[in-house]
Amino acid sequence: MTRRLTLVDCIGIGVNGIIGSGIFLLPARVFAAAGGLAWASWFAVGAVCLLVGLCFGEAASGTDRSGGPYAYARSAFGDWVGFAVGWMAFASLVLSYGAVARAFGRNLSYLAPSLSAPAAQGLLAAAIVAALALLNWRGIKPGAIASDLFSGAKLIPLLLFVALGLFFVDVHRLTPSPPVGSSTFTALRFGGLAALFACTGFEYVPVPAAETDKPRRNVPFALLGALSGAMLLYALVEVVFMGTHPDPARADKPLAEAAASFAGPWAARFLTIGAAVSSFGYCTGVALVGPRYLSAMADDGLLPAVIGRRHPRYATPVTAIAITAAVAAGLALWADFDRLSDLGNVAVFAQYLPTCLAVPVLRRVQPMNPRAFRLPFGPVIPAAATAGCLLFLNGMKSEDLRFALATLLGGLALFAALRWSRLAVPGKAP
Repeated sequence: MTRRLTLVDCIGIGVNGIIGSGIFLLPARVFAAAGGLAWASWFAVGAVCLLVGLCFGEAASGTDRSGGPYAYARSAFGDWVGFAVGWMAFASLVLSYGAVARAFGRNLSYLAPSLSAPAAQGLLAAAIVAALALLNWRGIKPGAIASDLFSGAKLIPLLLFVALGLFFVDVHRLTPSPPVGSSTFTALRFGGLAALFACTGFEYVPVPAAETDKPRRNVPFALLGALSGAMLLYALVEVVFMGTHPDPARADKPLAEAAASFAGPWAARFLTIGAAVSSFGYCTGVALVGPRYLSAMADDGLLPAVIGRRHPRYATPVTAIAITAAVAAGLALWADFDRLSDLGNVAVFAQYLPTCLAVPVLRRVQPMNPRAFRLPFGPVIPAAATAGCLLFLNGMKSEDLRFALATLLGGLALFAALRWSRLAVPGKAP
């Protein structure tokens, strides 16, 4: 039991998964897309994420197994769909991991201009990924403790930014009007799409469910609580940013620059350090969660057994940890925050959609399975969540969609090759 995750650990994973570098860097992109409706865009995308989170909550309350969306899709639709979802969930995670690790240096460049160079940001990101891999190699609790600490620390600068900044907001800047030439619906849609990266990550909470104490209760509670709180905080942060930044559409480090405008250089430095803490905190959470996607698929026979191999003393999936770190570090060296976050947005829907669709299927195929959390109104909430996901997918860039499709097809080709070579065992661990 000393190695198992508690409710506090689950909340820490949720907070770290949702609140990373995105809220420190994306408010300007949201404002550019939605204008005076930028603050409302967080509620628009948050409503869709909350609907999806409710589906995750019911699915998580019906199983003690690790894997999160992969486990739900496999139980509902079989090995092929399960592998596809697990593959894309892992892809989304390492893309986000690389993006936020890269953003660590971008945030600190406000204090250390030498980190403005792309190569310096990439090398620093790779070093962070390697250090966290070593931490998680030593056991799940060291990684969870680091996640807990940073989940609390990262909230301090954001809460202070809101609490102090609200006194300096120019209310005339908060006129709820869309950009010229856009309708309200279009502004909310594209503003929400720009905000999406900062709102994902709640799906990490159920991934290590098998290593969690009372997972059917703790996982849904932590997931929905972290998501709801983050959306409210994000909207308030956008209000302060819109109401205080001298040129909100062109900001490079939005919160640090806004803080400097109403409280002086010390506040900008404080927000810069806070952004770095938040980025590192996110990385601690995904470094813990990411390898559990791979080890869950290996445990089920969908990947070679060596990927699920545990350390004889620490019981950690050492091979999966090494693979996760290598891929995330490589991505951080390959592209910057903006590119990786856009690609991660597309990949994340490959786990959201199947989870929403899995909920009514699991009700039908597992009618006697006890669920600590069950959605009301029959299929209405899963259907609404599915429609919301499709709405945002329709606004994605075509090149990002092509990348996601290529990633999916590559994963399915790998699975077919593994099945053909008998390195994956069909039907194992239902």
